Amino acid sequence: MNRGEEVPSGPVDLALFGDVLGQDGTLHRGVWLSVDGGRIVGIGSEAPEARATKRLPDHLILPGVIDAHVHTRSSLLEGIEATTRAAAAGGVTTVLDMPFDAPADPVDTPERFEAKRDAIGREAYVDVALYATFPPTGPLANLEPLARLGAAGFKVSVYGSDPVRFPRIPDGRLLEAFERIADIGIPVAAHQENQEIVDALIADAVAAGRHEPRMHARTRPPVAETEATGRLLEIAHWTGARVHVVHGTLPRTFDLVARHRADGGVVRAETCVQYLLLDEGALDRLGGRAKCNPPLRAREHVEGLWSYLQDGRIDLVTSDHSPYPLDEKDVRDIFAARPGLPGVETLPILLYSEGVDRGKIDLARFAQLLASGPAEAFGFARKGAIAPGYDADLMVIDPNARWTVEERELTTSVGWSPYQGREVRGRVVRTFVRGALAFDGSDVTVQAGHGRFVGPERPDA
Repeated sequence: MNRGEEVPSGPVDLALFGDVLGQDGTLHRGVWLSVDGGRIVGIGSEAPEARATKRLPDHLILPGVIDAHVHTRSSLLEGIEATTRAAAAGGVTTVLDMPFDAPADPVDTPERFEAKRDAIGREAYVDVALYATFPPTGPLANLEPLARLGAAGFKVSVYGSDPVRFPRIPDGRLLEAFERIADIGIPVAAHQENQEIVDALIADAVAAGRHEPRMHARTRPPVAETEATGRLLEIAHWTGARVHVVHGTLPRTFDLVARHRADGGVVRAETCVQYLLLDEGALDRLGGRAKCNPPLRAREHVEGLWSYLQDGRIDLVTSDHSPYPLDEKDVRDIFAARPGLPGVETLPILLYSEGVDRGKIDLARFAQLLASGPAEAFGFARKGAIAPGYDADLMVIDPNARWTVEERELTTSVGWSPYQGREVRGRVVRTFVRGALAFDGSDVTVQAGHGRFVGPERPDA
């Protein structure tokens, strides 16, 4: 077996021995993976001549994870450096960053986009792609320039939590923008929660003196998500825009996606790992540490998501990594707690442990949800698979490892995790970013600035 193409006549940079997951989803046990110039050049049974070799028998060599939903700058205490360092420690080799930067700097102009792109080259440990956004009023002339600069998509919200950084985009504005974005050809995504429903229920809860953690879920009921999802899909239907549905928490959200797809719409949809591992009972146990938007749901919805994950109705799994320090989470009033969880570091191994190890999904589906699916959704043509010509972005898992999440041992900057104490099966022991060892099982081994900006590959790019 040797599927290499244009293998160098001399020694390659790196050869890894282990169980390699091929692009077709087949696990090739006990083979050599050859890397040269930061790219994969071959998979074969014979050991190649190499400048560096590493034998990892009985370890899984998988495509590096693409976390298509992170917020590096929602908190001034986080940033590109902290998020991507944690990503490297978890087997995540590319992140797609949201544009709602604190304190009031949404990435909605070419100047802000270029400044953030330049920061990647100074601060990032792994590769980074960027969403752009647009404001609720004013000209939309920046849409085309932002796409030309390499935006992977546009992200907005129909629920406003900040008038400048995270504003609500009115329906008429969405219609206007979707028409323009349909011609541009990159996806558009929106945080989907109905503002009127949520605000009215929060007001009622506050008036009744109900500030306990469970009220976060009660004031953001399922209908708030599904109504907003249906509205966005209808706007997409009549404009022809490509849509990416973010952080779906309910099987019905994905039913609406399936209907849109059946009607000819181009759509991808994601859930997040917290909606697969935690239910609303975590709010009772963890308080503000379990607060995220949309909220954690009832157990029946969690189980329904696993069913949809198995049968292909969910395209991606992401982290929605948006960490805040504990003094902004551990507060008595749940409505005063900041919404968001650290998650980029634990995303891959928690999905492996709960999904693959427990037999809920197979290894090929795991890689599709975390690697090839995001790459295809956003046009990252050289990422998301192990095949000749692809970037040598790799995650190595020891499937026999057994350990317990200890938040103090994680790389995440905030020093806490909603998964504290969870028993995990499997462990990330190596991360390679474009052929360079980025994590050795204990430490992040590349420097800030190793990461590069990633844009979609399109005819007009």
